[in-house]
Amino acid sequence: MLTRRHDARRLARAAISALALAVSVVWALQPTMAQQAAEAAPRAVPAARQADRVAVITIRGPINAVTASSVQRRLTIAQADGAQAVVFDIDTPGGEVTAVLEITAAIKASPIVNTVAWINPQAYSGGAIIALACREIVVAESSSFGDALPLAIGLTGAEAATTGELRKKVVPPVLADVVDSARLRGWDEFLVQAIVIDGVELWLIEQRDESTGVVRQLAINEAEFRLLFPDEQPPRGAPMVIAADVTSVPAPLSDAPPAAPEDDTAFRPASPGLDSLSPALSGETSADSAQDLDMLATASTRPVLTEADRGRWELVGYLTNGSGPIVMKSREMRELGFSSAVIRSDEELRAFFGATDLVRLDRSWSEAAVRFLSQFWVRGLLIVVFLLAVFLEMTSPGLFLPGIVAAVALVLLMAPAWMLGLAGWWEVLAIVGGILLILIEIFVVPGFGVFGILGLLALFAGLVGSFVSPGGGIFPTSAQAQSELVRGLITVVLAMVTSGAGIGVMIKYFRRLPVLSNLVLDASKVDADDSEDPRELFEAIDDGDALAVLVGSRAVAHSRLMPSGRVEIEGELHDAICSIGFIEQGEAVEVVGVEGWQLVVDRLQGGREQETT
Repeated sequence: MLTRRHDARRLARAAISALALAVSVVWALQPTMAQQAAEAAPRAVPAARQADRVAVITIRGPINAVTASSVQRRLTIAQADGAQAVVFDIDTPGGEVTAVLEITAAIKASPIVNTVAWINPQAYSGGAIIALACREIVVAESSSFGDALPLAIGLTGAEAATTGELRKKVVPPVLADVVDSARLRGWDEFLVQAIVIDGVELWLIEQRDESTGVVRQLAINEAEFRLLFPDEQPPRGAPMVIAADVTSVPAPLSDAPPAAPEDDTAFRPASPGLDSLSPALSGETSADSAQDLDMLATASTRPVLTEADRGRWELVGYLTNGSGPIVMKSREMRELGFSSAVIRSDEELRAFFGATDLVRLDRSWSEAAVRFLSQFWVRGLLIVVFLLAVFLEMTSPGLFLPGIVAAVALVLLMAPAWMLGLAGWWEVLAIVGGILLILIEIFVVPGFGVFGILGLLALFAGLVGSFVSPGGGIFPTSAQAQSELVRGLITVVLAMVTSGAGIGVMIKYFRRLPVLSNLVLDASKVDADDSEDPRELFEAIDDGDALAVLVGSRAVAHSRLMPSGRVEIEGELHDAICSIGFIEQGEAVEVVGVEGWQLVVDRLQGGREQETT
């Protein structure tokens, strides 16, 4: 009986211990289980965002005309295939202003209104402008966004549009686009302008609706700060958002009104709600700038602050010092209302929309090829190959291979320009016409004259013209066209200099290169007597000092000099090169110098001499 009671007690104690252990395990796992349950539960998706079919359009690398064309093509496909939302997966340092504005226009005009920009991981310059055109913005874990100050590329390099005529030409279209995006999508109008231009000093204020608990934030300039807080000095110090190029921090401001900016050529936005943005924008605006900014698609929803608003707003802090366009990280974007969520993967993106289908639309292989061929260093290399191949074809007619290489190089050079709308038929006609004029100068009218000069000018104009959009005209005035023209001029000039150096090397060392030596049309190989040993035509090269004594001698072209060949002096054959143009077989020549191992000859006035056998 005692044994049974003892066993019962042991079983009871064991049961109690097991129960306590189970309770402790459940208690320990309670947060994990709750988290898993929360993750398993479907995320509540706002009705305006929810989409079953989502198309993802990637924007990678520098933005140019290829990017704009590709994005518009893929956006059309998404629309045709019934996509209910479009995500622009952005990772770019920016690019050409014209291409960026084409993309933003396509996004705003698309019937798919549910558009989201996924900054993954950076959207600088044009990438930021494209992101602002979307209805929502989401970010990767660590993202960067901003610094959209337009740049113009000139002969001295890239120049920021911060002052003067450059600012008037380049900034207004970009500024008008981002302000229009802000009004359309609900971004802060002043804050988006601080992304595009410098000199925008802002403070952040907020207002809480007691009935709903909703907090509204607003970026204000100095004039509005003094209006709302007349008894306080605008605080300065470390700003909440750092400018891209912080050159200086403004000194504490006195009670006196701010002085007028030194650069009185800066413009002031003329649209409602923008005319008091910043002291840096307080100068007079040009008619063109005002027109660009007045062509906004939507009206401003920004509140007009008055004395009645005093006490209704609280100061959050010093937002930006205006020393440059601002750059925001993921945290700043969330705090300032630009980012809706942090998205790390396609699965999280699918859950963000509550989507059943998510399809990526990447650029095609042909677009990737055009993008590669449209790079300036590639186009410059193709110009070098084209010019060298044309030279070889001219000096070695009948070989065909150099001509084929030149034709292929020309097609690869011009085809991307046609596809991007950067070239028309006149550029090709100018290039072909220039080559024909040069051929006429060489073979029909020897001597460097009118045809040669016109041919070089036409060739140069055609090559440069392939870099400039047709809308810019021959003498473009827009900043974009001028930038294209400058880059085209630099590329073509460098390519021609490189080609000239290559031609010089080929002329000097033609026969020392086994492959190139076979490209010289040497009549002696064809007309030599059958009994003559051909090896006698390639005797040891004369020493330079020995050749010097032949300067001033008269000779006969034993073969055609194009420009290299052989001349006969008192029955002996010598390698020679003509100083200018080509010399036909049998023409009388005079030795005018020695270059390395060969004679330099010039045509004698007086015609041909009879060859002796």
